[in-house]
Amino acid sequence: GQLVEAAADIRGGAVTPADVSRVTSTGMRHATGEGRTVLHALPVGYTLDGVKGIRDPRGMVAHQFGVDMNVVTCDATVARNLMLAVERCHINVEAMAASSYVAGLSVLTDDEADLGAAVVEMGAGTTTIAVYSGGRFVHAAGFAVGGQHITMDLARGLSATIADAERIKTLYGTVITGGSDSRELMSVPTAGDEQDLPQIVSRATIANIVKHRAEEVFEMVRDKLKDSPFASEPNGRVVLSGGAS
Repeated sequence: GQLVEAAADIRGGAVTPADVSRVTSTGMRHATGEGRTVLHALPVGYTLDGVKGIRDPRGMVAHQFGVDMNVVTCDATVARNLMLAVERCHINVEAMAASSYVAGLSVLTDDEADLGAAVVEMGAGTTTIAVYSGGRFVHAAGFAVGGQHITMDLARGLSATIADAERIKTLYGTVITGGSDSRELMSVPTAGDEQDLPQIVSRATIANIVKHRAEEVFEMVRDKLKDSPFASEPNGRVVLSGGAS
């Protein structure tokens, strides 16, 4: 996601919906690089003759009208292949949306969006971030690390199958260890030969593996938020959603 400013002169004196569409389209064209496609072009705020912070400019009189907008793009090939996969199941794709933006619409209260919040949508293969400020979606970011990476870490660390590692993560995965975790033992089947004896591991061992990857994910989230408008929010809150959370 990137913040884009676009402006145009108003011919008729008052701002019309057609003016809003025209300026928004101009901003979208400037923000769309080669090989990218636009998922969202959402206004953050409007400007009338240099005065910022206008929420709805339609009907207002001005000589120059501008818009600050958050343009969220993705790789066009990836989007097309995803649509093809869905359409081959005889389902029509009406629209595509960034998962973090949709998560924000569903989990944030109006007050949280107004006061400033970051929604961290933790999926299997990706973690995506949506920053809200003043009730608007102002920033999007993401990276390709998620819950599946924790599963793979457990599979390698415990020499278990991926299916067993996923079940262990779901039932016993935690990042906070208690005093008795090192004494609580469980049997984990070994991947490979079924004749091998299962190994005995403690819950503390499982928590330690999960914790290292979770710390890496949140360090990456922190770095992404530093480069976003969220960095200027003194009391902004972080809301976690998604299966991996």
